[in-house]
Amino acid sequence: MNPMVPPGISRPTPEDVRTAAQLWYAALGVGVVQAISALIAQFGQRHELAQKMFDQVKEQQPTVTLAQVQVWTVIVFILVAVFWLVLTGAAVAVVYQLGRGKNWARAILTGFGVFLVLGAAGTLFGFGTEKGIAALVAGGAGIVQAVLAGGAVFLCYRSESEAFFRPKPQ
Repeated sequence: MNPMVPPGISRPTPEDVRTAAQLWYAALGVGVVQAISALIAQFGQRHELAQKMFDQVKEQQPTVTLAQVQVWTVIVFILVAVFWLVLTGAAVAVVYQLGRGKNWARAILTGFGVFLVLGAAGTLFGFGTEKGIAALVAGGAGIVQAVLAGGAVFLCYRSESEAFFRPKPQ
């Protein structure tokens, strides 16, 4: 069996598509670093977040204590981390389908790549700037992730790649 031809595909995968898939895997890995850094940066502000939430909830539920709201804040951080990992796993599955020549995967990843590039542009111009080393790492990771994703999207639309994603003639 030829390692250049994935199962179910009768033509070899172009080098550009394989490179694009590798760039996407790298971008997703950098995205995990970014998510962890962003959560660490926000976790450092959990007391302020809990206090704001407590002030809002206290009006509606006078029996709620600050300690309860602080526990809720930590639970929200855990849920966000789990959600981020599930989304990353789903993205890995889509990148795998990209390597198999699925045009719908290319379309989804193109949209995601545009989203990442626009987000990195916001980071470059300082929108939502937070302080601290974790926030700096998260911002830098976001920019690296966008560059990797932009390169992957570009490679998916080159001429050999374009032909690979077209339906096979029956």
